[in-house]
Amino acid sequence: MLQGYQVKQLIEQQYPELTDKIYPSFSTTVEDISIIYFISTATGGYVGQDTLEIRCIHPDYDTAESYKKKMIDIFSTEKENKAVVLPDIAFTGAVSGGGAMFNDTYQTWELTTFFVLKTKERN
Repeated sequence: MLQGYQVKQLIEQQYPELTDKIYPSFSTTVEDISIIYFISTATGGYVGQDTLEIRCIHPDYDTAESYKKKMIDIFSTEKENKAVVLPDIAFTGAVSGGGAMFNDTYQTWELTTFFVLKTKERN
């Protein structure tokens, strides 16, 4: 089962500029990029399946979209046909949906991408 600290750590390793800009569930930051994540486990055990929802939130659509692309590069492994291997879990992933919404209250774009991840614990 993928855990939040692993998502945060993986994103920060690949994109250090996102350090302290990645949050579970929600963010109160509206002036700069925020990366929000949710994890739902469909099946557990030694080999499992998780759904990861990533929201890229920013006042500028193009900035949010560029970070959405970076998240796809991390969590969608279909192009390279290789697993992402972390110290205690490995996974393969694919995009399974998403969309965009303008939040009129905060004047920000929220670009959402859903990933289906097949996970394998490495303990």
